Amino acid sequence: MSPTTISIGKEIRATCSSCKKPQHHIITAISGTKIDQVQCKSCGKSHKYRAPEIAGAAPKRRRKGAVEVVPPEVTWEKLMTASAAKKTIAYTFDKQYRVNDRLSHDTFGLGVVTNLPGPDKARIAFKDGERLLICNR
Repeated sequence: MSPTTISIGKEIRATCSSCKKPQHHIITAISGTKIDQVQCKSCGKSHKYRAPEIAGAAPKRRRKGAVEVVPPEVTWEKLMTASAAKKTIAYTFDKQYRVNDRLSHDTFGLGVVTNLPGPDKARIAFKDGERLLICNR
């Protein structure tokens, strides 16, 4: 529809939010050359203007909200394989660790240091998931 024919009270085809299909509507609010509000002639409800869906047009794709989650066992196995050449160190909170160090923890088992978020913290991947442990104290 061209900007010269848009005016309040004119009839337009739009997708009704209540009827869920293209219907004839009356324009009830505009801003400049943009239609803001319409009123459905079938059900009488007022809503934001939505252009009618064009037949044969592909439906809009929705973005996936979640990213594929990798199970902690898979990550742990990859890290253990990558650090296979390193010697396994017994975990104690008074030692300084580096990324990719292999550790043996009394409670959590074998793990690999993945990150050092602070001077006294180490993020370690264990078979059941990552844990943030203290170190260098």
